[in-house]
Amino acid sequence: MKAVKIIAGFAILFLLYHTAEYMIVFKNSPMGFLGIQVLFFIAAWLIAKWQKGKGLSAWGMDGKASLFKHLLPGMLMGVVLYGVSFSISLALGAEKIITTPSLSSALMPIALFVFGNFFSSFSEDILTRGYVYYHSKGSIIARWIVLLSATIYLLNHIYRLKDGAQAWIYLFLLGVLYVLPLLFTKRLWFTGGMHWAGNCTFFITHEVIKTDSVPGKIDANFIFVGCIIVFIPFVYFLLKSFGLMKYSVVKTTYKPAESLTLN
Repeated sequence: MKAVKIIAGFAILFLLYHTAEYMIVFKNSPMGFLGIQVLFFIAAWLIAKWQKGKGLSAWGMDGKASLFKHLLPGMLMGVVLYGVSFSISLALGAEKIITTPSLSSALMPIALFVFGNFFSSFSEDILTRGYVYYHSKGSIIARWIVLLSATIYLLNHIYRLKDGAQAWIYLFLLGVLYVLPLLFTKRLWFTGGMHWAGNCTFFITHEVIKTDSVPGKIDANFIFVGCIIVFIPFVYFLLKSFGLMKYSVVKTTYKPAESLTLN
């Protein structure tokens, strides 16, 4: 019965998430997108209650005073990750800027994207990370939670799977990077902030500012992959520096009340 509840809950959230994506990608309906996203969070709350959880806090979205202590460093991390990758691409000539819009013309598109992407980023974080962590902690060791969450995150990008191995690699590595803060902090806010701010930074540097790849140069995706690999251990040190670590890293099996293993 428990397994049926877990599968059913995931299926409902998956359907709502992708219905919202369909509304914005194929129907160009912001109101449809936001409406379905609201339904997603209502469903996430109800499913948590149904599965003996504590509302959205079951998925790592508690409302404690330390929320911004996690969210803001995560947002900074997302801006730095995408900003550094873009800067390296420009410096190496992998990409070039075609046009830069005026500030007045860019403000509205940026504001709308920042607002809408908050919902899509956090709903995807619940679906591919918070939900997986809640139902896996104490059952499997951390490295398998990482692999499971990152794989689901990759497969959740339905429209990107046709882009080939290059896209699969960086999406999988992003999945690894994004789930680690949840494992270490037991909260989704750092991860969500990093995901949200990273998406917004990418939007500004590749949609608002028009860029193009340069033939004969290293692919910008490979630069991004390299940055993700460097940032994976950096996440640990950042969380430790900000005093956000909930668990210590030890080379034993996973013990929910005591420690977290990544070996």
